[in-house]
Amino acid sequence: MLRRRFLTLFVLVLVAAAISLGAVAQDDALVIWADGERAPLLAELATQFTEEFGVPVEIQQFGLGEARDQLLVAGPAGEGPDILITAHDSIGQFVANGAIVPVNLGDRVSEFTDLSIDLFTYNNQFWGIPYATENIALIRNVDLVPEAPATWDDVRTIAEQFKADGTADYAFLVQTGNTYHNFPITSAWGGYIFGQNEDGTFNVADVGLGSEGGLTAAHWLSGMYADGLMVPNVNDDVVFEFFGAGELGMFVTGPWFSQRIIDSGVNYSIDPLPGAVGGKEVGTPFAGGQGFVISAFSDKQLEAETFLLDFVATPEFMQAIFDQGGRPPAFLAVDTSADPNIAAFTAAGVGAIPMPAIPEMAAVWGASDAALTAISTGGDADEAIAGAVAQIANAIGLMSSTERIVTLPGAFNMALGCAGDWDPACRNTELTLQDDGTYAGTFDIPAGTYEYKVAINLSWAENYGADGAKDGANLVLELAADSTVTFVFDDTTHVVTTTVE
Repeated sequence: MLRRRFLTLFVLVLVAAAISLGAVAQDDALVIWADGERAPLLAELATQFTEEFGVPVEIQQFGLGEARDQLLVAGPAGEGPDILITAHDSIGQFVANGAIVPVNLGDRVSEFTDLSIDLFTYNNQFWGIPYATENIALIRNVDLVPEAPATWDDVRTIAEQFKADGTADYAFLVQTGNTYHNFPITSAWGGYIFGQNEDGTFNVADVGLGSEGGLTAAHWLSGMYADGLMVPNVNDDVVFEFFGAGELGMFVTGPWFSQRIIDSGVNYSIDPLPGAVGGKEVGTPFAGGQGFVISAFSDKQLEAETFLLDFVATPEFMQAIFDQGGRPPAFLAVDTSADPNIAAFTAAGVGAIPMPAIPEMAAVWGASDAALTAISTGGDADEAIAGAVAQIANAIGLMSSTERIVTLPGAFNMALGCAGDWDPACRNTELTLQDDGTYAGTFDIPAGTYEYKVAINLSWAENYGADGAKDGANLVLELAADSTVTFVFDDTTHVVTTTVE
């Protein structure tokens, strides 16, 4: 390729200059941030790249969320990567912060699935090299539920039959307080996250959880919980425990658990998600994707682009990354026959809604998750959704504000009068700005051991934990007796100190 030949000449000049100065320094390495699964595969490419161009490559392990947050901190200081792996829904946040640069695929766009191209397109520009897409589907025990339900009302009917006949413990369970897994229920009745403008951009002032369809879905969930047809406190481990024991007819999950589904030993089917009478024919899940992006703070953007286009975007590497398992490939040439579930997950994702890759999505998750949790434990559906919509709108407004509202979401929230624990929007835990620039508050808390964090502007979009780390581990407060506790938050170091009276 022309790019490779040009880079070869470019690197030869660099290497020639380096000969008179000694070996190429490690500071001159192309730095890649990758998660633990992808890092070993990239190490093989790194060796090939170095052999061909004489440029060392350093692979550093970071989780996807950690890499996103650290790029925004380390990149401007010149300490970040040249390339990193990220989820597509971080693209909007990166672009808003000027943290990544577009990638020019040219005519090679035809080598990728349409969905993956859509996911990595933002503001009419393409921002990375996708390697996988994902969506959830309905997983069904064929022996318990021989035919896939067409609608969510059909799911309820099957659940009522299970309860009456004692067929199994549950016909259907969904992960509690998890907006991502519950969204196909919301979308089936026409609910949505954000409305769209005529030009296709999102109208963040239109929060669709409170739409007619969103409320209908919330009432369906409420009825299922109220009638004992579903139970709260359900996570991935719970659904697989019931499913593997033959006590669960259906649940939802994604291709990252493909092998776990196979290993369950159940006679299963992977189906499109049910629709709703008066709504959609099928419930549409979110579509997501993962891929490689180039840091805008990198001084090796040419080398980075060549590494991605000539070494990553190849049939051999894309096949290897798929063979690790877990997600449908973004690269069309990949052979998926080794995983019998990929085709079914892909079929269930036809028409899937790309998860909005805009910064405002960070205001959605915590509020919506809390509303779903409240509904699962008997909370009024209308009140829970209305509260979530108000919290989301407020958090989005604060994103463009210089105001800093500091709260302490944690296990002691209800003891301080909040509607629930771990609520970043509960202002009963708000800290007040002090003359020295810190934020402080004093609260009476019962004896016990509690975990908590610091949240900014009433959402989880910006939060701090142990040692002031963004999105860090929970802080711990141990009280041997009922106590008056003063919390002081330093908004420069993001560290919290406590004084117990």
